[in-house]
Amino acid sequence: MADFLDYLSKNKFILMGGAMGTELQRRGFETKLPLWSAGANLDAPDLVTQIHADYLAVGADMCVTNTFRTTPRTYEKLGRPELARASLKAAVDCAKDARAQFKGRDIFIAGSFATLEDCYEPDLVPDEPALTREHEEQAQWLASEGVDFMLPETINSLREAIVMARAASNTGLPFIISFVVRDNGDLFDGTPLKEAIDKTDFKGRVGVSINCRPIDTLNAALPVLCENYSGFKGIYANGIGRPDDDLGWIFEENADSLEKYTSAAKAWKQSGCGMIGGCCGTTPAYIDALAKALK
Repeated sequence: MADFLDYLSKNKFILMGGAMGTELQRRGFETKLPLWSAGANLDAPDLVTQIHADYLAVGADMCVTNTFRTTPRTYEKLGRPELARASLKAAVDCAKDARAQFKGRDIFIAGSFATLEDCYEPDLVPDEPALTREHEEQAQWLASEGVDFMLPETINSLREAIVMARAASNTGLPFIISFVVRDNGDLFDGTPLKEAIDKTDFKGRVGVSINCRPIDTLNAALPVLCENYSGFKGIYANGIGRPDDDLGWIFEENADSLEKYTSAAKAWKQSGCGMIGGCCGTTPAYIDALAKALK
């Protein structure tokens, strides 16, 4: 297996997989809140592994661990905080099991951790001691399970972004940080993207990304990222469907078709994005199309 940083320096491009949570739902696993996708790690690990493998089979170069909500905070809402660690470990094991099916290929595992509360609600961001304690714990857990790099992602506020970047840096692993933004590039708490980029530049940061928004929103925000950051950039938008407060996601036709996504992704790569994939509502068909268009 190649070193992640060596791979990036030589290839300049890495194809992510697509969505996990919405894909679990599409395949029949109940992804109700608060656990969202995390419940599958212990209840349906073979399905998690299969989804990772399906993305790899069509050309993805990495697995993003199914650890979006594997925090004691989330499991506490079910009265079972002690399950968080086991769920996280199972998630990393699923990614490793999928990778093992493709011997001879360079495939990397990204240790994902997201905001402690809702990714679109910056008013819910906890206080500083809680942020530090809980994000440091998640990051260290992921590192101890042997991920290749850290992916603090879907971040809506500067306060939490700084803590997450520091936690990722403290693992000693390289990390790429990813924000949810409005079409003007601002984070949801109103922080300009430039400020968020500048203040999360901790040791080990090798890239900045934007994610989990509709194609048009990220198309509008991407120039802001490109103007304010000259390093390695990533982007992964939402596909078909929309968020739902109860189910987590509803699959329905919208403007973000597979054809539109592929066209947008070509422009993203031409703009200098070196990490492209799919977020909520994308499927293996999206990644298959991206692999054929971009690689």
